[in-house]
Amino acid sequence: MKSLPGILVGLALGAVVGILMAPESGKKTRKRISSESDSFFKDLQDQLQNGLESIKEQYNDYVDSTTEKTQDLVSQAKKKVKK
Repeated sequence: MKSLPGILVGLALGAVVGILMAPESGKKTRKRISSESDSFFKDLQDQLQNGLESIKEQYNDYVDSTTEKTQDLVSQAKKKVKK
């Protein structure tokens, strides 16, 4: 954990140096960065949406399973009361 700030600073410096040393013009570099960041955020949004859908499905499966088990227990209890 102590080296995390150093790693982050190193990554940031590496990115800045990489952009400054890029063989493309500034306009092309900005366009590429914009395009790549748009693509990154679109992919991130898709992954988050898929994750939320998966959580909803798991929740609904859990609710359905719990409801069935509860109904079975109530049914068993009613049968025992009738005897």
